Formats: sequence, C-alpha cells, structure tokens
Amino acid sequence: MDRTSLSGSMLACPTHSNDPAIRFIEEALPRSSPSNIEYTPALEKAMDDSYYLIYRGAIHIFHHISRLHEMFGPYGSDLILGDFPDRDNHVAPCIDTDKGLSERSQTLAAIYEHISRAQKIFRTCEQVTAPEPPGLCECSLHLALVFSQVALQKTKKSDDRSRRLDRQVELLSERAKLPGFETDLNQVVVICREMLAYPLERAQALQLVQRYVESLLSRFDSFHDTADLEEIIPLLQQYADDPAGEFRKFRAMLCDARCKLFSLCGGGDNLVFAISAIQCLLLSPVWDNEWHNFDKERLQKGRGLLALLFQRQPAAEMDQQHGIALLEVYREMLRLPYRMMRVGMDLHLGLPRLVGAQGLASEVFEHALLFSSPEEAVEMLEKSRDVFWTQTLRLRSSFDDLPRRLAERLKIVTPKLESYIHMMYSTNWKGKNDRYQQELDVLRRTQNQFQSLAAEVRRLEGHAHFMADPDFPFSSLALAAQKGPVVILAATETSTDAIIIRSPTSGAEHLVPRRMPFKRLSGLSSKLKVFNTRSRNGTRNGMGDPSHDSADVDDIARSGRPAVRLGGGQLLNILWQEVVRPVINALGYQKAVGRDRPRLWWCPTGHFMSVPLHAAGDYNGAGDCCSNYVVSSYTRSLQALSNARQGLESILVSDLKALLVAETNAPNLIPLPNVAKEIAIVKSAIPSHAIIPLGGEPRSVESASVETDHSTKMQDAIEALPQASIVHLACHGDQRDTNDSATHYASEALQSGFCLKDGTLKILHFLRLGMPRAFFVFLSACESAKGDETQLDESVHMAAALMFCGFRSVVATMWNMDDLDGPEVAKAIYTELFKGGPFNPDDVPYALDAAVQSMRSRDLPPSRWATYVHMGV
Repeated sequence: MDRTSLSGSMLACPTHSNDPAIRFIEEALPRSSPSNIEYTPALEKAMDDSYYLIYRGAIHIFHHISRLHEMFGPYGSDLILGDFPDRDNHVAPCIDTDKGLSERSQTLAAIYEHISRAQKIFRTCEQVTAPEPPGLCECSLHLALVFSQVALQKTKKSDDRSRRLDRQVELLSERAKLPGFETDLNQVVVICREMLAYPLERAQALQLVQRYVESLLSRFDSFHDTADLEEIIPLLQQYADDPAGEFRKFRAMLCDARCKLFSLCGGGDNLVFAISAIQCLLLSPVWDNEWHNFDKERLQKGRGLLALLFQRQPAAEMDQQHGIALLEVYREMLRLPYRMMRVGMDLHLGLPRLVGAQGLASEVFEHALLFSSPEEAVEMLEKSRDVFWTQTLRLRSSFDDLPRRLAERLKIVTPKLESYIHMMYSTNWKGKNDRYQQELDVLRRTQNQFQSLAAEVRRLEGHAHFMADPDFPFSSLALAAQKGPVVILAATETSTDAIIIRSPTSGAEHLVPRRMPFKRLSGLSSKLKVFNTRSRNGTRNGMGDPSHDSADVDDIARSGRPAVRLGGGQLLNILWQEVVRPVINALGYQKAVGRDRPRLWWCPTGHFMSVPLHAAGDYNGAGDCCSNYVVSSYTRSLQALSNARQGLESILVSDLKALLVAETNAPNLIPLPNVAKEIAIVKSAIPSHAIIPLGGEPRSVESASVETDHSTKMQDAIEALPQASIVHLACHGDQRDTNDSATHYASEALQSGFCLKDGTLKILHFLRLGMPRAFFVFLSACESAKGDETQLDESVHMAAALMFCGFRSVVATMWNMDDLDGPEVAKAIYTELFKGGPFNPDDVPYALDAAVQSMRSRDLPPSRWATYVHMGV
C-alpha cells in the first residue's frame, strides 16, 4: 500500500464541519476561555453528542495508525493505543456527575495527545506528507476543557477541586501552545495563584510553583512583558542554592528567566546575572552527581541559553571579563559529550547521543580565539571533536601505568566488554528474545564491572580523569607537526580561521584568510553535494561551470551508479583564492616539483571536511594550484595523526603481508570490469610470497585478466585482515548517513562499508579487529572518506575506521571515483612502494600526487582526480 495515500486516510477526519455538534465546538466554545460556563440542558446534549462524535472519529484514526504500525515499527507503543477499544457500543462515564465529566475530559485529552503525537511522527517521515492538523484533533482538546470546567463547577470536595484545578491548568497550558490561544495563559496564572493560597503538602506545592513559573515564562514568550520575569526571578532564587535534586528544574528555569531578561533588555548587570545562573547550572560541583543521567539535557540547555545571550550581544562585542566567564562555561560543556558517550556504552547509543553536540566544536573554537590564545583554542577544539573514536579506542588502552592488580583486572574485563558490545549490536535477535535477555544481562554486568574498576582507578592520585573527559595539552598535540606543518581550518559566521602549527615547538599561529564565512562555505559544500547527487542520478555536466566536465554514460562509479563528471573548476578556484593560497603564502612556500615540495597536513572542521582543499587551484590556462607548492595529506584530528606516528618503524618488503579484497560483480550493483585489471596490476607489483591467499582467487598473475571475475567472501577477508600490513580494497563503497534510514537514526553511519559478493564488509566489522601489522590501506571505492554529513565532527567513515584498526596511511575517496581510474592510481602507488628498500611513509602521498598529476596532464576534469585523498602519516 502506498504510504502517502494511507497517511491521508489515517489523518482525514471522518466528521464534517457542517455537523451541528462539531460546529458547536468549533464556533461556540474554543475562542472563549471556559472560566465560567452556564450548564444548560442544551449544552449538556451538545457536549454528549460531540463526545461520541469525537470518540468515533478517534477510533477511525487509531485503526489506521495500527495499520501503519507495521510500516513504522520503530515508533512501537507510541502508536498502538489500548485505551480506546475499537467498538461502536462504547458507553461513556455518566455526564450527570462531576466524576463522570472529569473522566470524559481525561479521555478527550488523551485523544488529543495521541493524535498530535502521530501527526508529529509522520510529519518527520519523508515517505509521508501529513496534512495540517484536522479539526477533530483540536476539537478534542477544546471539548476536554469544557468537560473539565463543568466538572470543576460541580465539584464540592476541596481535595477533588484542587485536583481538578490542576487538571484545568494542564489543559489550558496545552491549548495555549496553539495559535490564537495564547491568552489562556492568563487564566493559568490566575488559577495557579488561587491554588498557591491553599495549604499544600511540600511535593504538591513545589509542583504547583513549577507550573506557575512555566506559565509565566510561556506568557513572557508570547507577550514580552518583563513583569512576568521580575515575578519569576525572586521566586526561583530562594531554591537556586539548595542542592536537592528536586530543584533541578527550578535552577534551569532561573537560567531561562535571567537569559530572557538580558535578551530583551540588555545591560551589563543582567548579563552578569545570566552568566552566573548558567555557571550555577553547569559548573557547580554538586551538579556532577545530580546531573549524572541528564548530560544530554544539560548540554542542550547550556547551548540554548548561550545562543539566547549571543542574539542580544554577539561574543565579538563582549568585554574580556564576560568573554572569559563564558569560556569557562564552554570548558565545562566540553566534558558533557564524554559523559553522554561513556567508555563501554552500547554501540548503537553512542552516535545518537552525540548528535546534540554537533557544531559545539566550531562554537568553542571561535570563542576561544576571541578570549584566549590560539594554543588554548586548539586544545578546546581537539577535545570537542572525534569523541566517538576517542571513547571507542579507550577500551584498547594498555593500563600499564596502573597498579598491577587493577591493570590485570581491566585487561580481563575490557576485551570481554568490547566483544559483547559488538556482538549485541551486530546480531539479529529476531525470535531469540530469551537469549537476547540473557546476553544483555551479561553485558550489563560486564559494564558495571568496568565502571566500578574505573571509579576505583579515579580515586588513585594522578588518575582523576581515567576514562573521563581527556586532557589534550597543546605541547602533546603539537607533536603532530613533527614531519611538516598542520593547518586547522574552521569557518565562523563572518570569516575563516586558520591555525598553522609549523613544528612541535613553534606554537600556534592564527591566520584569517580573506572572506569565506560559514554561510559561503556551507553553500559551496551544498553545491558539491547537489552535483554529486546529480552525478549519481545520471545527469550530465552537473556543475555547469566553465570546466565543462564531459560525461561518458558508460563510465562507472564505484558507488553502484553511473559516474558523471562534477566539473569542479569554479569551486576549486574559490577555495584556492580565498582559503588555500593565503595559507601557502603565510608559510612562505615557493613553487617546486616532485620531492622538493614539502608535505602539508590539513585538519579541516565542519563543512571544510567535505571540500577538496588539496585540489584547490586555478586550472584555467597556466593558473596556480595547491599541488604546485605542497603535497597534501589529511588528518581528522591532531591526536589521530600523533597516534598514527607512535611506534612507526621502517617496514622491509620481506616482512610485509598484503591482502587484496576485490569484487567485480556485487549483487544488484553495476559490474566493475576494471577491478580485475586493477588487481592484476597490484599483484604484478607485489612479491607473490607477500600476498595473503584467499579462497576463489586466481593462482597466478597471468590468470588475473580483465575478464576474470574477482570475488572475496566477507569471512575470508575478516579472518585475513589481522595478518595484513597492506590492504587493497577494490569494489563498490556504500557510505551511509543519518538520512539513509526511515528513522533517521544517527548510528546508520556504522553500517557503511564495502560491497562484496555475500554481503557488506562494514565499519562494524572493522571495529572488532585488532591489526598489529597494519601500515597502508588503499580504499579503491566510492565515498570511503566522505562520512555522515549530519555528524561532521565525528568523522565516521570507512577511512577513519581503518585508521581506528591501526593503519597509519590511507588512500581514500571524498566522493564517487571512476572505475576506469582505479588501475592507473593503483599502478602509480604500488610501483613506488615496491621500488626496493624499506618503505618510507612519504612514498604513499607522493605516489598518489604523481598519479593525480598524470590524470591532470591528460586534461581529465577535476572530478576524476580531486576525489582521491591521503590520510595519516
């Protein structure tokens, strides 16, 4: 069944606006606040008729929701409603008693809640286009208020009256969210004041104060009367210093009130009070334990409050004192993502929890550059990125610096924990509920063991941050520049900031290239994405710029779709003029060729991660370009580059083992005839004794002809990978991101991988592997260094996964690659690597650059060669 048509039938109201009962609700009741209703027989009959009409309409809608449940399974119990039996003989509670009236009100309110939730869920699904809320949904809320008010007027007992006043406040507060009903908040405030005059138990009084303050805050949002805030602040201030957990929301609301007052009125004193309130919310030591299960909410609240302050006064316009205070707030915020994704957490939870931290890195970096040193800005930027990889890698720590007893216990627990985390995520548990629960219990016990040991270590002197948020001092981060400069790039609202680290002892140099603010960079990145999409759909000349990338419809991209040239001349020229050339000039580099050119490592952030900095240049005529001056490599972070260099030794040809993984004809994908040629070229360059044999491969180079089908089974590859020092993967690549699933779930990126005959070799598989011999991997597949564009700060792509496994040097692709080009690029790299003598890490990037230069010399368009990147040492 078509989902769109089903959505329409589900949300279509079975009632009609000409029905007298519905017309009564829509015209007579909603627009007047039901504070005092004259209860007549005519009104009673209209209420009774309207109740049954809405109930029957709700049953009709819920029936369709239950049919949609199979299509939208992830929403589960939210849509399967047991409270409303699908039968025509429903008998409502008696309308003659205050109790029956109240029960009917609750049923109507539940109808509104469930239908509203369904509309919200389906509206977020691209497959379903939900219409505007139907009349029945809002009518159920209006009628719920009428029943509630009449019940209240009939109520005699004080306890019942207090409870029903509270219910009336809930309903009015909900209706005040609808357009045109904001004045309901006035009645909410009046009722709350009346109730606060009664003697109440402590818990009930606190709940009422909270609702009262929430209504005043909502009324301020609608009418911007500072009198509401001036009433809230002293009321909440009396609770702000109480460490009891029940006052957490009060402190958060005090932050709201202080920040909203500054946002509306400005003023230095209001700003000081607002910052102090945020510091109290985020920084006070007592909150560390109190907020243990609220780290995500804590981060979202803090970022939202800061955004409110900056709307009134941008950070660049603040004085030093206020800027430094806010820098402390940011410093505390950086702890929260590490708490949101604790070491040893279930694998499917980490990335989704980190979604709320996206963009924090650029905020922190920009603020630190304004109010601190470039070195501290680098420290804070490094801490705010790659949290997923940092926390995942920590389970493989050595623990050698810990007391022997603790180290030995951790070395037993952590491999077991890592194994169970991966097993629980990757196993299909359908029909195995009992075993799933048993294994889950084991995982939880192992997690508790690990957390208990970690807490014990943190109590030791000098280990307070064990498995907590890490410290990255600039002196250690700068070691990434041992072999050449590292350039960090980040786009702000107004410009681009570049940090150049020339050497481990040179400090950090802040450079502001011309123009290229965030919006401009985002636009360029979006264009590139659009052009890639057009390419996949088989459109010619998607770029439409002067480079005129001609397309051959027979060309094949290794993403499973026809390849069409992007034509990147204009984009690459903009990057050259506005970003890359200023950096080259600042470094003082001159034109050179071959190995006379120095190496340069780019460390891009945000949307810079999706543009080809290495290929920036003016390619019209005798124009200038980046590769005339340097040979470029990338690193996702300074720490990742430093880790790749640790323990790196020269590798002799006699010691290496090479694994060749290839697939020419994956199921349901376009065949890749040039993969066979590519594998033959690689085999001809590598000594035969060094190649790890796999089942089904040709036994000799001669038999590995262009016509030969190459296939590698997933299990064969997984078993051989730990032995390999060199890996070559030639096949279709499948980079997944959040938008690739119906649920838009953030861990979708972990399903990215390489398409083989019997399945996809996924990032998940690589995360399980230890590869002690790993040195170089060539990912000859599409989008192997692209990543999830919705989580750019986390770099979750195939190249990063291989570096996680231990590979020091990676060649990968930023977007589609052409099947025709794989053999040429592979020949250039492997001929250079196996020219004799020990491997030099510099051989790979220079060899890749030579292959790219060859492609350029034949006037191939940028989309053919700019996709190739080198990452690592």
